[in-house]
Amino acid sequence: MSRAAARPFLLVVVVAAVVVATDLGGRILSNNDEARFAVLAQDVLARGDWLHPRLNGALYLNKPVLLAWLIALVSWPLGHVTQLTAVLPSAAAGLATACVLYGLGRELFGADAGKYAALIAVTTQGLFLHARLPLPDMLMSACIAASVWMLWRALRRPAGCDWLGFYGLTALAFWAKGPAGFLPLGVALAWGAAHRRTDVWRRLRPGRGLALVAVLVAPWWLAGLAADPAAVHQVVVTDHLGWYAPRAPTLASLVAPLQNAVVVLVPWVVFLPPALTLAWRFLRGRGEERDGVLFVLLWAAVVFALVALAREQRLRYYLPLVAPASLLVGWWWSGAIVRQRRTGPVPWRLYAAGGLALLAATAAVVAFRGRWLRDARLALPASVTEALLLAAGLVLFLGALVDSVRRPERRRAFVAAWVGAAVLLVGGYHWKLPRRNSVYDYPRVARAAGPALARAPAVVTLGLHELPLAFYLGRPVVRVETERDLARALAREAGTVGVLPDAALARLPREDALVVVARATLAFRPVSVVTRESAPRGGRGR
Repeated sequence: MSRAAARPFLLVVVVAAVVVATDLGGRILSNNDEARFAVLAQDVLARGDWLHPRLNGALYLNKPVLLAWLIALVSWPLGHVTQLTAVLPSAAAGLATACVLYGLGRELFGADAGKYAALIAVTTQGLFLHARLPLPDMLMSACIAASVWMLWRALRRPAGCDWLGFYGLTALAFWAKGPAGFLPLGVALAWGAAHRRTDVWRRLRPGRGLALVAVLVAPWWLAGLAADPAAVHQVVVTDHLGWYAPRAPTLASLVAPLQNAVVVLVPWVVFLPPALTLAWRFLRGRGEERDGVLFVLLWAAVVFALVALAREQRLRYYLPLVAPASLLVGWWWSGAIVRQRRTGPVPWRLYAAGGLALLAATAAVVAFRGRWLRDARLALPASVTEALLLAAGLVLFLGALVDSVRRPERRRAFVAAWVGAAVLLVGGYHWKLPRRNSVYDYPRVARAAGPALARAPAVVTLGLHELPLAFYLGRPVVRVETERDLARALAREAGTVGVLPDAALARLPREDALVVVARATLAFRPVSVVTRESAPRGGRGR
């Protein structure tokens, strides 16, 4: 790489690293999804069994455990997993995604497009948030983006070995999260279908490539079958086939894909309408740039369609959409309109229709999921300074939008938009973090329960997420489903500790004579730590 080419790449790396590192490791793991792989990694370090990690004592076979291995590796020098080491692999994957987009964007549309795409990606809400969470989605998305990059190179350089990288990285994406990692194969299939008369399949060598993928993913299946064949069968039927299988359309299933795709691409989603409008016009022409636009559009369409058709919908499932959307918007900013010598009409009607649809979808979600409105309070500014800075970021971003639809080639407008996006995301996250941590303060519960836990043979919980408790307590926590099950668990062995909301505590049989050894507030609810033993100093009976 020449010195001239190295400068923008170095800029991307430095800026992306600063954005990703901001407040890294400061977020309390607040639910089972966030704590799952941290607990698995802790089990790997504690027992030394890398092939069969356990989750609260039970063998975990639902997904491949690449993320747990990476967390265990970075935590090894400390001997235990922390909030910071739990998210380091995701942060590295976020940074790697920016680097991949720089390289792919440079090959597709030029150096400016690659630089813009990388900078856009790290300031989308999807990448920004998931680079701070110990979830496998960020790692899988990075592998998918790298695999699609190798796919493009294989299509352009049939004599090279890029096809090996395409299939190898697809297998690595599988190891990150399972069958969802096979999305690059769908992109290749879509490209082949769009070019039936070319030698696409000869260049991709599907026979040898799919055999390579099978060989690389087989060890996970074989290890699971050797450990528990029945559990692997259940995983295939329930988690892999049932979880992703389409279902009959409902209002929620039609609204959720649009809403999740928009939210994961905030705030840069507002630049998608003009970018898509211009991309559609480019498809009528010919040439390398047209092929690149088609490639990115097919990539985005495949990801959105396959995820939208799945039975279960989650915001994080749409994270792989960040890469193609960032490339498309980066291409638009890099001067595509200048090269075409006309801007075309601004799709204001599309903006209005999309805004109304999103508003209606949000209203419907809030109506059916009251906790969303409750959680939204955490995102509201808590001071005048915070409100003013966030407002300034919004003004910068929207001002750049208005200016860009007239003169999108202006780099100053992009700088203003990017700074506005960074202020909104980084500033909003930084100020929200203490408020959120105070609501989901599992470490405080662990500290309060410390004296009772020192001699407790077991810990059970009712109505709370057991994995964050297990992570911060440093021991397995069993979740029970009913008050009767909790009463039996507490009576089974003297000294057993229960952690439960006060509302559930009030419904327990009065004859249990439980002792409350600690109290706290968790997830907006008062909770109690109870045991059947005599109360320690400072405790009080129920």
